[in-house]
Amino acid sequence: MTKTPYQLTGVPVNSDFTTSPADWMVAQARAFGLHYLLAHADDGVIWGRIDDDGLHTSHGIAPASPPLRASTLQQARLFGPAGELLLWRDDNGWSARFVADIPGNDDDIIDEDQILWGDTVEATKNGFTLVREGSQGMRHAVPVVVTAEQLRHHQLRLRVRHYITENEDGEASITLSRLVQLLPEA
Repeated sequence: MTKTPYQLTGVPVNSDFTTSPADWMVAQARAFGLHYLLAHADDGVIWGRIDDDGLHTSHGIAPASPPLRASTLQQARLFGPAGELLLWRDDNGWSARFVADIPGNDDDIIDEDQILWGDTVEATKNGFTLVREGSQGMRHAVPVVVTAEQLRHHQLRLRVRHYITENEDGEASITLSRLVQLLPEA
């Protein structure tokens, strides 16, 4: 069995999260050195960026982006090159885990840049870019500044890291994936 190229750590989720999810997320992002948020809620998708002055979300920038509320949140990923904190809700309440690379295992990872939808820049506001896709007009506000030229060349991407491990029979497979960063980065 090969060495695992990542380290998993459980992260406690206390009542601070349910009373103030943004404050809890900022504290976790600062503790782990994370920069971005991608959250899925009952009422939509929320992008975010953690800066020195706190969490900034796509709510109020993208028309369909809801506010960040623990009551409607399904899962959230705080991420950056340092790792990813995944927070999810199940029948037992909230759980979270942090995953980070183990140095020296570069042969056991694959980075994949996934093109994010959006072919038209509608606006740039507070470090977010509101992009629209096609004639259907689907929109989202990503927490990076992107130009129309970058969109034309499909440079708006989400980097995903896949970790490869072998089972006892020597068969390799992807056993875990995490978000790494948004491109282009400022």
